[in-house]
Amino acid sequence: MPYKLKNGIYSVRCRYPRCSFHTQLEVSQNIAGMTQKDVEDEAKKIVRDMAMIKHDAIHATRHALRNPEIRKVSGSYELIGAQPAPGIANGEDGAVRYRDFEKGEIILKKGEDASAVCEVITGHAYPARNKNHRYNAGDCFGAAALVAGQTRTADIMAGANSTRVAFYNIIELSKQNPKKARQLFNQVMEDTFKVIRDLEVSIDKLEQHIEKEVVRG
Repeated sequence: MPYKLKNGIYSVRCRYPRCSFHTQLEVSQNIAGMTQKDVEDEAKKIVRDMAMIKHDAIHATRHALRNPEIRKVSGSYELIGAQPAPGIANGEDGAVRYRDFEKGEIILKKGEDASAVCEVITGHAYPARNKNHRYNAGDCFGAAALVAGQTRTADIMAGANSTRVAFYNIIELSKQNPKKARQLFNQVMEDTFKVIRDLEVSIDKLEQHIEKEVVRG
């Protein structure tokens, strides 16, 4: 039975050195194929063509869009002719739910139960204690949800109006889409390591400041 793509949104980044081109594109075409891979391959071809037009309008005089990084941010594959699974409504199921936030709204609150890993679909977000640590579309956060019984360690805020966030139940997602679950896990762990590196830098600066104060004293 053939598959079709629903609500496909893709992130495209130019690999040319120092090129700032990074955009999101929605696939509105009715794409179908005998396998999910067939649908994905066709969708990426369409996204690449769309991205080339957008890229050339900005950077054509400098370089072309070659071998871009194309990644599916959101979307699902459905069997054509199949009945919707129980509990699915408005593109949500037991593995994922979506919510829109306005600028300044709290997405995750410190101390609440950590039950989902989050991915920014549109807009951006940031930790309240470090506005420089920005989560753009396609970025993930919420590592505490990977450990049972944990609570949130920081407030995460929406940085723009109409910031859409996907909340993933990793256990359910690993059953329905193991590839996506692995991708989220890797991204969240990368973010965790980056936060740790930032903390180490802050601690080093603080120690240097304390040493200078001691010398002055």
